[in-house]
Amino acid sequence: MGQGGEEVVSVINVHALDYHDETSYGFLRRVPSSLKVVLTVAVAICIAVLNSFSAQVFLLAYSIFLVAISRIPLKTLLKRLIALDGFVLMIWLTLPFFSEDGMRMAALITIRVHAAVLAFMALLQTTSMPELLQALNQLHIPRKLIVLLHFTYRYVHVLGEEALKIQHGMILRGFAPSLNLSTFRTYGNLIGMLLIRSIMRSQRVYDAMLLRGFDGSFPFSTRQAKLSRPDVVRIVMLFASLMGCLVV
Repeated sequence: MGQGGEEVVSVINVHALDYHDETSYGFLRRVPSSLKVVLTVAVAICIAVLNSFSAQVFLLAYSIFLVAISRIPLKTLLKRLIALDGFVLMIWLTLPFFSEDGMRMAALITIRVHAAVLAFMALLQTTSMPELLQALNQLHIPRKLIVLLHFTYRYVHVLGEEALKIQHGMILRGFAPSLNLSTFRTYGNLIGMLLIRSIMRSQRVYDAMLLRGFDGSFPFSTRQAKLSRPDVVRIVMLFASLMGCLVV
């Protein structure tokens, strides 16, 4: 495929990594991204710090409420949770049999995991990657970390494409994986070749950006979202209600 074809694939894959929809989400879509990041981090801290079972149930209910006002499609929500519950199931199959308080611990872990994932889903489903990067910049996150996150988002699919190309080449040469030393050696060569190609591509991209004036940072828009008075009241209520977990 020519250069133009590769560009089309890249654009399609980048947009596939954006889970938000600017037209179909509710109130949280209008909340400034920086406030959503602060709210999500606050929920995560409360989940990690508080050990009370009732507080964790409250936080789970709070996260469910965030998802509800985000208007995340039920199909999308269930797809994410099914993938998560595969790992949670392993906890229920092991922990109750190795600890006297295993049932309670398994239930607490399940509630915590679901509360955290739902809160982050509410953030990611209503925030595009450019908006998220701008929010991190407004919160004075180090620029190098923001640039690293941007390039990871922008080029992670390229790494997958390179791996698929190498794997297809291996199959065309008769490679059949099995549990033997030859297979492990082949996979080691695959990882090594993938690393070499990644380094070479990153150098080409970096050189091209330097020629275009890249100085290690990206310009961010200073435009702020306009909020109505009802929206401001709702945001205050969101943060105030989160404090309820401290008194439960």
